[in-house]
Amino acid sequence: MFALLRKLGDSPLGDQLILAGSSGLYGASETIPALTEDVDVVVDADWVAAHETFVLQEMERLGFRQTPQTCTFSLPDGMSLDLVGYSREDQVDRIGGGPHLPIMVFGDLSRLLSAPESTIELSGGGRALSPAALAASKLLTVRLEKGSKDKLQALLLIEENADDPEFLASLRRHLSYFDPENVKDALADAQMAALAVAGDVMRADVQSSGYVSMSKAADEGLRLLRRLWEQGL
Repeated sequence: MFALLRKLGDSPLGDQLILAGSSGLYGASETIPALTEDVDVVVDADWVAAHETFVLQEMERLGFRQTPQTCTFSLPDGMSLDLVGYSREDQVDRIGGGPHLPIMVFGDLSRLLSAPESTIELSGGGRALSPAALAASKLLTVRLEKGSKDKLQALLLIEENADDPEFLASLRRHLSYFDPENVKDALADAQMAALAVAGDVMRADVQSSGYVSMSKAADEGLRLLRRLWEQGL
């Protein structure tokens, strides 16, 4: 992961890419377990549309192989990277990018990234979504292939930052950018993710202590999220 980020950060693409999630939530948490093995990198899809050839050539120069006609790139060691789109022009879900590099634009990400506090500078170079923006993104951006993993990671991230008033205030602001009904739906999805982990605990053997601690953390994250909702966004 570190080598990948350095490779991207040192390239001409570095200023355009924003780390938005990975197996270990690099840049946001060092303790939340890896629930997925891919890396999501956010990019302005309208910029990609105007510079598609350059992007593809640069990714190839860096050693990435594109899955044809997709936004997925892989390295020889098997690590994969998905480009996820946002737009400065609108805040709707649509297909952006170019004919050879189509990128799904998520209106939720476009809205989140319109706020200056949504990104942070990484110590090793490059940018990432701030922990609060990342939590809001995972709560509100619906990607069916992720199932409940995004929601669970959001709850764990909220629990991990329970004692950080700046994080909670920032999360409240990010959620306030959205229609209350959308936030209410996200809360329901988060509850289902917490219940799913609780169900795993019930089915797990006594050696699976990791499930127990994860379930407790998810429940606490859900409690904090509900409190933010009840306090008004």
